[in-house]
Amino acid sequence: MADKKNETESEETPKPKKGGGLKFIIVVLALLGIEGGVLFFVFSSGKPQTVEATEPVIVANPEDEKLVELLVLDDRLVNDRTGISYLYQTEIYVKVRKKDEEWVKDEIERSKNSLRAQLGGIWRTAEPTHFQEPLFETLTRRVETVMRERFDHKSSDSKPVIDRCVLVVGTGLRINR
Repeated sequence: MADKKNETESEETPKPKKGGGLKFIIVVLALLGIEGGVLFFVFSSGKPQTVEATEPVIVANPEDEKLVELLVLDDRLVNDRTGISYLYQTEIYVKVRKKDEEWVKDEIERSKNSLRAQLGGIWRTAEPTHFQEPLFETLTRRVETVMRERFDHKSSDSKPVIDRCVLVVGTGLRINR
């Protein structure tokens, strides 16, 4: 009799149906269709932007843009700010673009003495610590300022004529005892 009760109970409890698979597929396909329709509407409603042609840029001769070094001063300059006079063998170069080279050379030659006086003044008024810097950054900045004031107002384009200055300074020799 116990077997009969188990059989009747199993017949009375129906097994759950697996009918949700078809509904899930229909819902996913509907969502994909709606998403595709929205994307199609968004992309088809926009207009392409107008395009205008511009004139081609003329590239300057790259040889004219190369930097060359020009000697401005090769002299012995004195500094006595510590009370002891030191003599420094000094070479000052400016880096300019090749297209400005001739003009800068002529200008240096034309005003050689005034340049020497200005640069000598910078040297005489320099502090002793300026000569202890490994690359003479302070003196280089001061010389660059003088060179740019003298040459840059004559540049033909927006770039500066003087790119930078290079100082080659020897060890200071004590000249009075």
